[in-house]
Amino acid sequence: MTYDLEKVNALIARIYDAALDDTLWPSLVHTLAQIVNAEDSIMFGSPEVGNHQMVVLSPLQNAAHDAAQAYGSYFWEHDKWKTGAAQHQLTYSGAIFHGDQFIDRHSFQNTEIYTDFFKPMMNGTGVVLTSIIEEATHERPNPVILSFYKSFLAQPFNQKDEDLIRLLMPHFQRSLFMRRRMNEERELRQFSEQVLHHSKDAILLLDATCRVHFANRKAELMLSRGNPTVKQGYLRSSVSSENSALMNALRNALEGKGCVLKFSNIPFMPARVALFSPVSGARGEQLHTPARIMVVITEPDKFKGGGLDDFAKMYRLTPAETRVLNQLLQQQSTHEIAEVLHISMNTLRTHLKILFAKTSTKNQRELVNFCRSHPNG
Repeated sequence: MTYDLEKVNALIARIYDAALDDTLWPSLVHTLAQIVNAEDSIMFGSPEVGNHQMVVLSPLQNAAHDAAQAYGSYFWEHDKWKTGAAQHQLTYSGAIFHGDQFIDRHSFQNTEIYTDFFKPMMNGTGVVLTSIIEEATHERPNPVILSFYKSFLAQPFNQKDEDLIRLLMPHFQRSLFMRRRMNEERELRQFSEQVLHHSKDAILLLDATCRVHFANRKAELMLSRGNPTVKQGYLRSSVSSENSALMNALRNALEGKGCVLKFSNIPFMPARVALFSPVSGARGEQLHTPARIMVVITEPDKFKGGGLDDFAKMYRLTPAETRVLNQLLQQQSTHEIAEVLHISMNTLRTHLKILFAKTSTKNQRELVNFCRSHPNG
């Protein structure tokens, strides 16, 4: 899998920008659709706490003006792809599926949803790639869905398309989490320091001189030791090469370009990853700060105990599967895991096979990396 790293980082920055401004979602998702050679796309669900109505964050580009709402209010309940996903238990967060897995194109042309919706409103679209960003919960009865569509004559989506969606999925999840936290304060425009303080990630706001204007509690705790840190009001790295890259990242952010940097750390402390996202003047006013750069710092390799429990619940792992995953996260070999858990290698291979299926990963390394980078970690 090869991608233009600069373009991917810019896309990630736009995902976090969209957490602050709903009007950015359509353009963001449409850009992603173009990257995977899709003709159309939609992102919808009920991401607001207590909102049982379908919320369309990214409307269909090529459909009638009210098509997205019509799909959410009626056609979604008759969607053969949705039914197929449910039958194959692919409704959990992180699931990715292709429409051809459940219904062939010829049969789909005879369905009500095709005759009444896809044919007249979307020019006969019939090839679909769908990812479940967040599964439905009691508070949010509609899952958050990201779907890409092609015409019947187009080539199917390929593995590279699927890999890109999987790469971006944790960022979509974290952005929606941030969006919900802000909406809990009643209005998106009332984004406040109090909300930032309760974020699970370390968040810094920097002004036009790159001086740290605000650091939430998590950032204050994280930057009190380790790398990077704050010196005389400015973000700095103790490693000269990283410090040079940091200065370049800050300059790019001031010019409207987002990026991601990885920082090494002192012994016995996990490496840190920082996302630099530009904040426009208008959005700075919405934040009620002179902020021009937002920095989100995480420790992907540090997996908390509670985080593993949350991950296990989200992906419906059994206690036995969770124990195997916990040993993998401790970098144990398969033979060591079998010995520690007192199970046979055949039993262990069965657990691993199910873990790969539930998390849509291919091997142990991919499973561990996905688990560590997950927003619930």
